[in-house]
Amino acid sequence: MQSQIDVLNKQVRALDENIADKESQVAAKQAEIDSDYDQLKKRLHAIYLTGEASTLEIIFHSKNIMDLSDKIEVIRAISTHDANLINSLKSELQSVQSQKAEIEANRKNISQDRAALDTKKSEVNSLLSETNTVIAELAKDEASAEDEGEKIAAERSKINAAIDQWYEDYYSSGKSTGGSGGYVSKGDFTWPVPGVYNITSGYGWRNIGYGNEFHKGIDIASAGVFGKPIVAADSGRVIMAGYGNYGTGYGGYGNVVVIDHGGGFSTLYGHCSKVAVRAGTNVKKGQVIAYVGSSGQATGPHLHFEIRVNGAAKDPMNWFK
Repeated sequence: MQSQIDVLNKQVRALDENIADKESQVAAKQAEIDSDYDQLKKRLHAIYLTGEASTLEIIFHSKNIMDLSDKIEVIRAISTHDANLINSLKSELQSVQSQKAEIEANRKNISQDRAALDTKKSEVNSLLSETNTVIAELAKDEASAEDEGEKIAAERSKINAAIDQWYEDYYSSGKSTGGSGGYVSKGDFTWPVPGVYNITSGYGWRNIGYGNEFHKGIDIASAGVFGKPIVAADSGRVIMAGYGNYGTGYGGYGNVVVIDHGGGFSTLYGHCSKVAVRAGTNVKKGQVIAYVGSSGQATGPHLHFEIRVNGAAKDPMNWFK
């Protein structure tokens, strides 16, 4: 757009310069015409006052042949000068008319180019206005997103604190049963989503758009993972199965299953599409307990998997090679 405006400006300047040059030429020609016209008027005025001598008068008043020849030559020279002066005036007048016509044509072109230039400038101003509007909206959206991100980060922080408190209360109250039928885990865990080994978010600090947070498990996902079966990483007793409401210690996990394996070990399976067990039931290692989903605070289908030792979250990959 700017290059088009530059071209139009250049064309307008060139036409302006051409008009100025032509007007200067016309003024010079007009001065010559005025001068020649003055001479012609003076010549005609002199002829009118003295009267034009006839050929017979010239012959009769000539002293001799030589005198007659000289007079005839003078008359011819005067006539030729007069004719040349008149022809010169005609030519110069035609040249002036032609140059004036060219000036008018250039003025018309300038008018058209300036109109096109004004249109382009109007388009540029409109685009600038639209751009500024979009930038202002983006800035507003960014500020809104930052505010929302801060709220989500604060909420996630509360969730993490709540579940940590739940585990602390659970183990300090002596509710841990040591697993199913006296089963005590030795930490020999099986992978919770058979056939799906892709980890989209590991254990530890991360930032997924809501500020820095400590991720207390791993996220397991892949194409087509939704609905895949989730199995118990070890035998034990189900201590939570269902939707994790806020205030229960499981808010944000959506459909969640928690298993106490004894020996201080427990595992958590979050964001399930549905659960397949009930709290208080015993499960065997490798038994289907839920299905992969994206319930709760999830950005897409995946399993959030945690391993805790005496309630403290640990990196699950410490138990898998």
